[in-house]
Amino acid sequence: MSSFPGRGLPTLHTQSQSEASHHTETCNVVIFGETGAGKSSLINLVAGTQTALTSCDAMGCTTETNVYDVLIQNRTLKVKLFDTVGLGEGPEGKVPDKDARRVLKKLLRDLMKQTDIHLLMYCVRGVRATKALCRNYDLIRSEVKERVPIVLVATSLEDKGPEMEEWWKDNERSISDFGMTFAGHACVTTATIDEYAGDKLKRRRKQSYHAVCQLIEQYRLLERVQTPLLDVGRWLHSTIQQVSTMAPRYVVLGYSSCPYFTIIDEQEKA
Repeated sequence: MSSFPGRGLPTLHTQSQSEASHHTETCNVVIFGETGAGKSSLINLVAGTQTALTSCDAMGCTTETNVYDVLIQNRTLKVKLFDTVGLGEGPEGKVPDKDARRVLKKLLRDLMKQTDIHLLMYCVRGVRATKALCRNYDLIRSEVKERVPIVLVATSLEDKGPEMEEWWKDNERSISDFGMTFAGHACVTTATIDEYAGDKLKRRRKQSYHAVCQLIEQYRLLERVQTPLLDVGRWLHSTIQQVSTMAPRYVVLGYSSCPYFTIIDEQEKA
């Protein structure tokens, strides 16, 4: 496991060590957002178990970066989910905002140096989009530039009507006006299903699971397509450079309107 400086080493949790060892393809997903936004609950949604510690109070429950290995895409794609420290806590919080931002920036820099980040998930509570969302977005964008896609996941939408997607329709314009651009989005609920859960909540949680997994899968697929194309592009560029140094160079003598002109091979002339 890689070491990421900050408030100790990330804690690694896996669904099954033996099962995960058979899957060599890994997608690294970093989840970030304010304290109480539902990042740990989002981890549990994707994992399908209550793996990550959650809290319902305003104080964050994640005090260090935790890493969870889960399998999606019919259990053929291993996803490494990075559950980061919540942003926005005051000086008296478990991890003050200044420290949380420092730890997150260092994690991103180390990941991009040591391995790679395939996707960044900005987790926000499903309330009205405000200018405050920009602060965390700008922090991440300044670190990764355009190298890593950022997607938005709005949580706590179990009671949103008529459908959870309505949140995006209500806030898309404001998000754009604030200067935030996302490569994709998912409107979800991470509410726990118990024996008293109704059919509507069960259906919405299932939709939420598929929506989040689809975000991960589509950007992993995009990278699969882009990587071979980049390799082909590098090969073509190298080949063209080699050919350009070997091929004869010609000079055309005469006027463009003249039907008679002379072609001279400069290499032969030399």
